[in-house]
Amino acid sequence: MEASNKDICELMDKLTIEVLDLMEDEVKQKIEIEKNSNSGQLLMAKARYIQGHHTVSASQLPTENSPEFKALTTLAEDSEESPSKVALEEHSVDKENGFIDPIKWFGILVPQSLQLARNRFKKTVELAVECTNTQLRLNKALVQLEGLREMKVSS
Repeated sequence: MEASNKDICELMDKLTIEVLDLMEDEVKQKIEIEKNSNSGQLLMAKARYIQGHHTVSASQLPTENSPEFKALTTLAEDSEESPSKVALEEHSVDKENGFIDPIKWFGILVPQSLQLARNRFKKTVELAVECTNTQLRLNKALVQLEGLREMKVSS
C-alpha cells in the first residue's frame, strides 16, 4: 500500500506540473489573441480612414434581406457532448453552394489594410481554437488530478 501511495504522489506531481504548463500556455495564447484582435481593429480603422467611413462600414454587411450564405471557416468538434478537441474546417469560395468571400462586400479593389485586418482576425480565430484545445486538455488534467487526490485520501 505504501508503494501505491508513493506512485500516486508521483503521478500527482507530474500532473500538477502539466497543469501549470497548460495554464502558462493558455495565458500566452490569450495574450496573442488580444494582440491580433487589437491589430485587426486598428487595420480596419485604417482602411476606414483611407477609403472613407461610408465605404467600410456596417452598411456593407448583409442584412435580413440579403441572400443566404455560408461561412468559409466553421468549427468541427470530435463529439457534441464532451469534445476533447476542436478544429477549424476551411471551405473554398463556391457561389453555387453559398460559400462567398466576405471581403467582396466592400468592393472589388479593397485596401491592403482591410485584407491585412481579415488575416489578423483569421489568425485570432485560429488562436481561439488553439486556446480552446488547451482549455480542454487543462480540464481533463484537472479531473485526473482530482481523481488521484480522492484515491490518495481513500488509501
